[in-house]
Amino acid sequence: MKAIICIVLSATLLLSGCTGAYLDIFPELENPALMQQKIAPELLHQDIDALVAGIKLRHPDFSGYADEVKLYQQVAALKADITVAMTRVEFFRHIGQLSHLFQDGHSFLIWPYQELTAVREQGSKPFPFLVKLSSNGVFIAKPYQYAGQRLPAGSQLMRINGVAVTDIFANAQRYVGGETAALRQAFVAERLPFLLWAVYGFINQFDIEYMHQGKTQRLLIDNQQNWQLADTTEKPRTTEVSYRRLNATTGYLDITSFDVDPDEFSIQLSSAFRSIAKDNLTALVIDIRHNTGGNTDTATELASYIADKPFRLLSHMTEKLNAENRGVFGYKGQAGDMISTTWDDYVKPNSSAQHFDGQVVVLIGPVTYSAAIVFATTVQDNQLGLLAGKATGDLLIKLLRATCLTCHTRS
Repeated sequence: MKAIICIVLSATLLLSGCTGAYLDIFPELENPALMQQKIAPELLHQDIDALVAGIKLRHPDFSGYADEVKLYQQVAALKADITVAMTRVEFFRHIGQLSHLFQDGHSFLIWPYQELTAVREQGSKPFPFLVKLSSNGVFIAKPYQYAGQRLPAGSQLMRINGVAVTDIFANAQRYVGGETAALRQAFVAERLPFLLWAVYGFINQFDIEYMHQGKTQRLLIDNQQNWQLADTTEKPRTTEVSYRRLNATTGYLDITSFDVDPDEFSIQLSSAFRSIAKDNLTALVIDIRHNTGGNTDTATELASYIADKPFRLLSHMTEKLNAENRGVFGYKGQAGDMISTTWDDYVKPNSSAQHFDGQVVVLIGPVTYSAAIVFATTVQDNQLGLLAGKATGDLLIKLLRATCLTCHTRS
């Protein structure tokens, strides 16, 4: 019965094929009937063991990340709590709580997306709004409208279906991976519609309490409503790259995510650097403080715009071998072996007229992660610019050193 849950075990790749949202980590369920079946407790206990064993087998530094005492205490508690048969969705609300205990943003259990896809195909609608997280709370990221009703950007979410948003984020962060609670809450903000359904069962009906301009207001939403981005003089466009000029000599480039198709990212990047070249700047600030990563192809292309010589994304890669990545006939070695491979893939600087030759400062922060960390280390190691930002302490140091450690922990 291991296939019941292990198909949703995810550790997205950092390198050599890390392609974010379009990486095929969402396969179809081999037996769709499993979505309706109740699974016996003893089989669910086996799946809990299989999840932990699977990650431990693949992770190159399992004990260096996870607190194994706490993890196995939680495993025992979950088993004791599971005494009746459950569906996969019901089971996720138990086993998903192990994700934060792996303390690795690339080792976590994906929500049961096959069931979510099925209910959406039947007309159900998850939470319809994008949100952004700050130290002051959770806010609506963009303006929305429906049938004369408006939800302004910047409105602070207070409660959803009677549950305080602070409690939702504190609870939901246990269901995602990440080395710190701050990083995990950033992931919750990115995945809020899915987690509201998977953790709380919230779908179709949303009673939202929010604050705007100092006034608390209420919004009732059902699945018959079709909320859209509000009309403005210029139609809002989803973009991961935004540029503006700070002064006569300095520009600001905000890269909110590398989790985007490389072709689309390339278009956005080319447009931004065309404006940068037109402004004839001598300094550029690149902000990746809120970038939790995605695809290293996009990070590489960004680096090519500021590189003055061929560069490598990293110098070497450490890999723990298992049955899936040992190579044909196991030529790389035995399962459990740790091998280090020199990274010889040099990338040439962008040769277009949009290439930037001035000074570069890259802003980093506590939720800079995954491919964004790869970009930061590339800038640092190849002297492409300076790193600056809010102090991140041992976390960033650990991540800078371990950038390639989780490259091959995908199941």
